[in-house]
Amino acid sequence: MTSNTFSQKDQDFANAMATKLRLNREKLKQTLTPDEKINQLTPEQREQIGEFRLSIIREGLKEFPGLDPMDALQMMEEFGA
Repeated sequence: MTSNTFSQKDQDFANAMATKLRLNREKLKQTLTPDEKINQLTPEQREQIGEFRLSIIREGLKEFPGLDPMDALQMMEEFGA
């Protein structure tokens, strides 16, 4: 009878790989240019944001390279922009 459950060692390895991938993605996001970050948005996200807000977010990304465009949108909405 075989078990489909992972051993603790397998689970620890899977968690370590997931953490490594997450950190690599975060680092890659920080090295992208503002235009590359905007281009990674889905068409639905771009439509939701609108061209005017995208231009503001693009300028914000130049000043704050670690900022995520969707986080910037959320901040704009909180300020009523």
